[in-house]
Parts: sequence; C-alpha cells; structure tokens
Amino acid sequence: HLHPTDYASCCFAFRLTSGAMELIVKEARRVWIPNHPTHGYRPGRVDDNADDGSDLLWVVDDEGGKFQVPKAEALAVDPACLTGVDDLLTLGDFNEPALLHNIRVRYSEDKIYTGIGNPILISVNPYQNIPGLYGQERMREYKRYASKTPQGGGGLSVHLYSVADAAYRAMLQEQASQSIIISGESGAGKTEATKRILAYLAELQTASKGADSAGGKQRSVESQVLDANPVLEAFGNAKTVRNDNSSRFGKFVEVEFDASGKLLSAQISNYLLEKCRIITQQPEERNYHIFYQLCAAAVRGLDLPKDLQLRPALDFEYIQVCDEIPGVDDTADFKEVLECMVSLGFSPEERDTVLKVVAAVLHLGQLSFSGCARNGQDGVSVDDDGKVALICELLGVEPEQLRGVLEHKTLEDPLTKKTIHMPHDASSASFTRHSMAKVVYARLFDWLVWRINESISNRGHQKEVRKIGLLDIYGFEVFEWNSFEQLCINFANEKLQQHFNTHMFTLEQRLYSSEGITWNHITWQDNTHIIDSLDKKPLGLFCLVDSECLMPSATDTTLFSKIQNAFKNSKVITKASRFATTDFAVAHYAGEVVYSVDTFLEKNTDKLHADVVNLLKESKLEVVKKLFTDPRFSPESAQKAPGGAGADRSLQRRKTRALDDQRRERQNVTVSMMFREQLDRLVEDLNKTNPRYVRCIKPNAHKRPGELDSLDVLRQLRCAGMLESIRIRRAGYAVRRPFKEFFARFRILAPQLAASGPDPDYRGLCQRLVNEVEERLRREGATLEEKSFQMGQSRVFMKEEFERHMERLIVESAKRQVQMIQRCWRGFVQRRRFMAIRRAAQEVQAALRTSRAVAEFRELKRRHEAALQLQANLRAVAAREIFTRQRRAAVVVQRFARGWRCRSRLGKLKSKAAAEKIRRMREEEERQAELEKAREEARRKEAELEAMRNQLEMSQRVVQPQASVVVSSNDPSAVDRSAAEAPPEVAAKQEDESALQLQEENNRLLEQLEMAQQAVEAKGEAEAAMREQLNLLRAREQDMEQTIR
Repeated sequence: HLHPTDYASCCFAFRLTSGAMELIVKEARRVWIPNHPTHGYRPGRVDDNADDGSDLLWVVDDEGGKFQVPKAEALAVDPACLTGVDDLLTLGDFNEPALLHNIRVRYSEDKIYTGIGNPILISVNPYQNIPGLYGQERMREYKRYASKTPQGGGGLSVHLYSVADAAYRAMLQEQASQSIIISGESGAGKTEATKRILAYLAELQTASKGADSAGGKQRSVESQVLDANPVLEAFGNAKTVRNDNSSRFGKFVEVEFDASGKLLSAQISNYLLEKCRIITQQPEERNYHIFYQLCAAAVRGLDLPKDLQLRPALDFEYIQVCDEIPGVDDTADFKEVLECMVSLGFSPEERDTVLKVVAAVLHLGQLSFSGCARNGQDGVSVDDDGKVALICELLGVEPEQLRGVLEHKTLEDPLTKKTIHMPHDASSASFTRHSMAKVVYARLFDWLVWRINESISNRGHQKEVRKIGLLDIYGFEVFEWNSFEQLCINFANEKLQQHFNTHMFTLEQRLYSSEGITWNHITWQDNTHIIDSLDKKPLGLFCLVDSECLMPSATDTTLFSKIQNAFKNSKVITKASRFATTDFAVAHYAGEVVYSVDTFLEKNTDKLHADVVNLLKESKLEVVKKLFTDPRFSPESAQKAPGGAGADRSLQRRKTRALDDQRRERQNVTVSMMFREQLDRLVEDLNKTNPRYVRCIKPNAHKRPGELDSLDVLRQLRCAGMLESIRIRRAGYAVRRPFKEFFARFRILAPQLAASGPDPDYRGLCQRLVNEVEERLRREGATLEEKSFQMGQSRVFMKEEFERHMERLIVESAKRQVQMIQRCWRGFVQRRRFMAIRRAAQEVQAALRTSRAVAEFRELKRRHEAALQLQANLRAVAAREIFTRQRRAAVVVQRFARGWRCRSRLGKLKSKAAAEKIRRMREEEERQAELEKAREEARRKEAELEAMRNQLEMSQRVVQPQASVVVSSNDPSAVDRSAAEAPPEVAAKQEDESALQLQEENNRLLEQLEMAQQAVEAKGEAEAAMREQLNLLRAREQDMEQTIR
C-alpha cells in the first residue's frame, strides 16, 4: 500500500498487474521479508544489482542476510512502521508485518504498551521493573492530564492507566457499566495488569478521600480492594513452568461506584480453582504459595498458632517438587498476607483457623497406610496415630472418627437399609485422603473469597450504582501433559474469544446494517464451531464426559472410546496420533492442544464421600463447620442460603445461587456443568457492559527480560485477532452517539440551531450541524477522509479523526465565547470602576482641603509648643550649671573627709597587726623552745633505750647463774664458803630464784624499752602537729598582711 492519500486511488490499479507491483517496490526501496527464520517478518532493502529480471526480488536485511521475495507478494514498508507508533490505528502500512514490527520496535525501547484506538491495549510482559512505568507520580500524571482534556490521557502515551481512566470517565459520562477484559497466555502479565488497574481506580479516589473519610478509624474501601490481591494470590496462585505467579483460578472483580464516581464497594467472583495441584505438581512447578509461605514462617519462628508442627517445605509430600522461586521471599510475603487479612477485618480466630486448615492439608499428605485383616477382609490401618491426632486437632474433629473414615467407608444396603462398614484398601484410603485435602482447601478458598466480599462489599442501598468489571481469568495453556483442568481453561478462553469476536466484528456489522450505514462486510475467523464441538448438547465433548460420569462402570478408557466414535469426522476434535490410546487433540482458536483422558472422570465428578462430609460437619471450628454446612460452600448441603445484608450483594445473584442449590439437590452436578454455567453467567454480565480489552503478550518462553520471540508473538497476535480488530476499528466508525446526545454535545458549534417543539427533529438538526462543521473544516484546510461521518437511524457515526476535529472546535468555540464574556465583564467592571473613581475624587478633594487646614493648624501648634520647650530648656541649663558646681564642691569635701577617716582606720589596723605579729612571734618562740625541749627529752629517752638494750644483751650472754656471778664478784671467799657450807638442794633453789629474778628484770627492761619507743613516737606526732599549727599561723599572718595592704 502507498501511505499518501493522493495516490490511494491509483494503488488499487497498480496492484492488478505484476509490473505495477514491481514499480511500487522499486519506488519504496524497502519491502517486508516474509517467513523470516527468526523475526517472522522483517524490513529489508531491495538489491537492484542482484535483479535478474525474474519474478523474484533479492532483499537484504539489516544483518546482511539475503532473501528472495516474490514480486507479486512484496509489501512496501511504510517509514512510520520503522520507528514505532503509539496507536496502531495510525499505521500507514496496514498489514501483519507492520503490526509485528511496531510491537518489536517499541519493546526494544521499553515501551510495552501499544493501543488500538480506545478499546484495545496490547501489553507485552517486560519480565523486569521498568523505572518510572508505575508509581504514584505516574498515576497522578495520567489523572491530571485526563481531567484536563476531552478525550482523556492528554498527550501521554497509552498505558494501563489510560485504559482504566477511559473506563472510569465513560462510566460517569455514559452512565453505563464498563468492563476491562484482560486476556492472554499464562505468563503474559494478566494478574499484574489487574493489580495496576485496581491501584489506579483507587488512586482516583484520593481527591475526595479526605472529605469523606470516617476519621481514619477504618481503612478505605479502595485500600481493602487492593489488600485482597495478596491474600487471593497466596491461596490461588502458584509457580508453573511458564509463570512464577500464575493464577490457578478465574477472577472477576466488579468495582461499584456511585453517581459522583466515588468507590462504594467491590465484589469478587472466582472460577474453577485447580484442585489437582494441591496433591501433585509437574516438575519445576510449585503448589499454592501459601503452603511454602507458612512453612517458611514456621522455620523462621514467626508468631503462629500453636501445635502446627511445620517443617521445611521439602519435608512434606504435597510441596516437595519445587520449594523456591528465585528472588521471592516467602516469609516476607506471608507477613504481607497476614497484614492484609487484618486490614480486611479477619478476626484472630479466623486467621488462626485458616492457617490450621492449611497445615492440616499438608499433614494429610504425610499419612501412610499399611495392610491388615479386618473381619476376614483385607483392609488398611493408619501407621502414625500421632499424625492423625495432630490433623484432628487442627480440623477440630475426633481422632477415632477420622481414623474410621480413612480405614472404612460406610455403605447402605439398598434392600435391608442396614449400614455396612467396608474396609478400604490402600489405594482407596489414599484416594480418600487426597480427596479430603482437595475439597477442604478448595472450600476454604471459596470461603476466603466470600469473607473478602463481606469486607469490601456495599451493605447500603444506592439508587444509582455503576460498575467497572475486571476479568482476570486463566490464560490459554498448552503443556506437555494436558488434562481436564487445561480443557476447562482453554474452553473459557474460547468463550472469551467468541465474546471478543462478537463484540468487535459481528455486533459492529449488525449495528451498521441496522442503522443503514454503508459498510463493507469483512470475513473473520469465527470459533463458534469449536465451542459447539465442546459444549453443544447432546454430543459435545463436555456432555459426553458428564454422561459417562453417571455410568457406574465407566472408566477413562470407555470415555476415550466414546470420544473417538462421536468425533470420527470432526475437524475440531481428532485423535492425537494413529496409535494413541488415551490422547485426543482439539483444534482451538489459538492452536491445537493434545489432552489425555486419564483422570477425566475423577476430576469431573470430584465427589467427597458422605463419611468425610459428616465428619467435618461436626468440627469444633466454626469456619471448618461452615465449609460443610453452608450451601454457598457445600453442594451436598440441603439447607438454603441464609438471607440478610451480608449474604449476597444483589437479588439476581441470590436467585442464581438458590437455583444452583436446588439443582445440586436434584441431580449429580459435575464440575464441568457448574463451570460452564458460571461462564455463561459471566459472558451474560459482560454483554451488559461496554467492554475494553487488554491483550497481554508473552515475549518469550524463558521469562528473560529484553528478549522477544517474534515467531511466538506473531502466533499470539494472530490468535488474539489483533489484525482484524485493527482493520475494523480503523475502517469503521469508532465513535457513535445518539442524535439527542450528539446535538446536546456539539450544538455549541452551530448556535443558530435550536431544538423547538415537543418532538424536535434531532436527526435533521444533527445533519445540518455536521454539514456546517464539515464545511468549516474544509475552509480551514483540514484533510478529511471520505465519509468521515454517516447518519444512522438513531445515532451519528463518526471517524475518530472527525470527532477529534469536533472536540477541538468545541474547545475553540468555548474559548471564543469565554473571551466574549470576559470582554463584557471587564467593560462593565471598568465602567463601574470609573464611576466609583469619580465619586471618590470629589471626596478625596474635600478630604485634601480638610487635611491641609488641619496640617496648618498642627504646624502653628507645633511651633508654639517648640517655643515653650526651648524656654524651658534654657532655664533648665542655668539651673543645671548651679547644681553641677555645688555637687562638685560637695564631692571634694566628701573626698577629703573619707581620706582622713580611711587613714585613721589604717593606722589602727597597722598597730593591731604589729601587736598581733609580736604576740605570734612570742608564741612561736615558746613553741620552738618546747619543741627543742621535746627533742632533748626524746634524745635522752633514746640514750636510755640504747643503754637498756646493751644491758639486756649483756644479761643474755651470762652462762652461769647470776647469784654465783654476783657473789664471786663481791666476795670470792664467801662464795666458796657458802658453796661449801650449803647443801646441794639449797644451791639448786638459789639458782632457780636467781634465774627468775633475771627473767623479771629482763621483762622490765623490755617494757621500759617499748614505753620509750612509744614516747618517741608521741613526741614525733606532737612535733608534726606543732609544725602544722605553725604553718596555719603563718598563713593567717600572710592573709592579715594582705588584708592590711
């Protein structure tokens, strides 16, 4: 195609011949390379040197690779496609290569969003955090620009925020509910897109939040809506081979607003939780996040309910396949889940019960059974009584009853009506254990959704309630082994694709035909035949599976045989391979998928034995008991759903729930039946809204940032129907308004037109209005497409470009009228101001004359007062001079008198000081004398002490008795005589007495020596005390001298 509109008419003629096509290619110099091995489509340059005159062109890509392109199929490259455009409707080269290359170029520039007009947004998962893409400031920027421009979004690029803002403002302006359908394969970013849109809708409430807040006692509804996401993701998301945070359930969030746009409440509907993941996972996949978060919290020692007895995740059978996700902290996520549960109003008992049920599911997987004989039959027994007691404590049931349920099953004899206790074998006991774990967890998840709805739903009554629905439901899934869950998920995607096709193609064409608009019908890929093959009664695939579930002897093998026989000649459902015994293939809209019928019947029936149900109905825990007695969570319960303000949010939903309960009571409802009915209600709700679509694209299968697999992206774009949507939106009339609304909106552009009479002809008025606008635009030189607008039977159909011109003219016209009003108002203000100034001038003149006279009077008064002040000052100077002389004389007299008195006092002080000094000197001399005397006495004592010491030493050297020494020394002859005369006994007695006397003398000398030493020490202490007193006296003397000075 040629982009310039001047050549549009000749392009068609050029394409009729190969020579003309060659001319176009030669002129463009760049063409698209089809079937490129790595890029799908890629632009290249025509190599004229290699042209050999054949029907093939040699085209060189940017890397130098050469490719042959048939001249008849060569498509010229529009320069706009090479740089990338924000809105695909503006593409000049409108074809599949341009679409793919535009997305590829923008993705390389970290621009992951591309718009297709207003209702469709293409989002490519970046697998990384792009700085500045999200955040509060980014949201405020879109909100600020959207409020200033008629179309919303201003000059900003397309974004999830622009889609959310457009839906919000359309809801307010059109007074109709909106919906945003987020679709794409697993790992394409649907869940993240849902969270970002909810965050923006919550940000829109910040303007009025302060005025309507309830004092900050409770968190706002928008905050609670955001807090619901971490809880639902923890219990409903898991790691798959394609996505680390894959939603394993469908979610439809309806956000309610009042007429002013204030967020009132929200309601969440969930669809088909993947229960088989609870007990088994494929390699490199995980169970639901909450299991790993709870184990991580227990290992870290966080505050948890008592007696959970949890260990690392690898120790549990249900979660040991894969326990970690790179870059994810399960403990931190668990803390966030608990905080969000508190924000949503969960009581501590409810939170503890939820954690106990999760722990009980893990411990159920740890049970093991061993064979034994029971009443002559083969049976089993539970190996570990401790585990049974722990599970019973966590679920609030009796251990004996749980053991009986796991080891026996109760049957009723149809004839005698007697109860029969039939022992389980190992496989049936394990099956009961797995079924119990799956049903308990699935119903717990349903209860969580209901409990969150109780917190965020509106219990008041609003006359005008408008909604924005966000649908985040499964991506199209193709694994190595696909089972019943994948079939249901892909069937849901078929239904959503049909809704997209119906809305974007069928309804468009039907509307144009009914309105009488000239329209070229186009063909598009319809998937109705696929849905019929799966769902149409009586021979649809799901109908066959449901009927086979009712057969008592049905097996997966018999089911596979019936599928083969029913679809022998079908092009939708075929045999996977020639020798396949359990596999069949379904040609979905997005591609062929091979399914295995293994466990189809088991998963579709999904029944829990009545013994288990009766056991859990008697639980001591209120939440667990509610899971098996409340019809909202328990299909087998015969009670009706309770009414009241918190039961359900709308009468229609209560009626639907009641019908579902009655149907469950009447017949065996399979999983596929309930799921298909939910899908039908969902599509019915979506049909009542004005939808917008976010098509999420997965850039590569390895979750690597910055890498885009063009071939896989091209496949996803084809499956999503993007090319057809671009073509119809661009070729058709994207804007359509009823006549009355159109005239009310744009009548400012033709002020002379007015609606008169009881039944105005709005169609004729609108025709005249658009004709005048068209003429005006042509005079301005604006370029308009052919048939930029058409008049239908009930509304005006316009191209988006024509509407933009009209919106621009409205702004300009409003600006002119505002300027006219401003001119008139300013003239009135100026005239009124002039009159006020003139009146004020006269008053000012009178006031000036008065003020002048007052000023003259004040001047005379000031001069008189100044003269009086001058006289008073002169008199004061003379009096001050006399006073100064007298004071000076008095000061002189006082000085002499004070000097004489001071000298007198000084003389007295000197005399007293001299006398005191003499007295101290005398006292000092006396003390010196006493000190010298004490020293002499000490020396004498020392001499005596020394003498005593010498005498003692001499006495100790005496060997002979002292008496003999004394006698011999005085009279030797007498001694001899006494010795001769005295008898021996007397001599011995004398010697003893002499020794005793000598000893006493020695002791006396020692005592005198000790007393002398003590006296010397006392004299030394007295001498030191006297010296200290002398020093004190000297210090006092110095102080006295200083005082005298």
